[in-house]
Amino acid sequence: MIALPSRLPLLLVGPGESTHYEKQWVVEAIQSAAQAAGHEAGWWFARDIARSLLVYLQDRYPGTTVTLAELSDRIRHTLKSIGFSDISDNLALAPPPVTLSLRSLAIEADGVELSFFNLLGSRLEELQKLGVRHLELTDAKNGVKHLCSSRTWSSRCRELDADIRHFLASRRSRLHDCHVAMPSA
Repeated sequence: MIALPSRLPLLLVGPGESTHYEKQWVVEAIQSAAQAAGHEAGWWFARDIARSLLVYLQDRYPGTTVTLAELSDRIRHTLKSIGFSDISDNLALAPPPVTLSLRSLAIEADGVELSFFNLLGSRLEELQKLGVRHLELTDAKNGVKHLCSSRTWSSRCRELDADIRHFLASRRSRLHDCHVAMPSA
């Protein structure tokens, strides 16, 4: 058995893409659905429902991964079983913030810049189609150094880092509701 740090199964958000999630993300999704159903903002019962769902996932869920659809179904079932079908009908569970390692993409691209940019573009499109609203690109410095075949940060690395940022800026208009963050190198 795999020991996950939060004891929660990983959330599958796409083919080969998994992420962790926290109670607050579930609470906010339920509160948003409650407000859409006409209940007061910050609906008080959302925290209790989220807590019971996470206890189930930690202690009784048999797998190490769960899909967004399975999680949505579980929340909807819980809401309906306690008499809140109106909230269940308004639940729109979007993926939690997702991280994408640029170093991993650079390795997958065999250190070839053109392949890297193609992979990055396709991953951005896939995640946007899945409804990801916040994407954090991690390990950028190591990814850039890998693509430049450099052990240290060089002027070539700075140029490629700027190229990646320019590429992301050019894609922003296509990534409608998805915020993409890439920490400074």
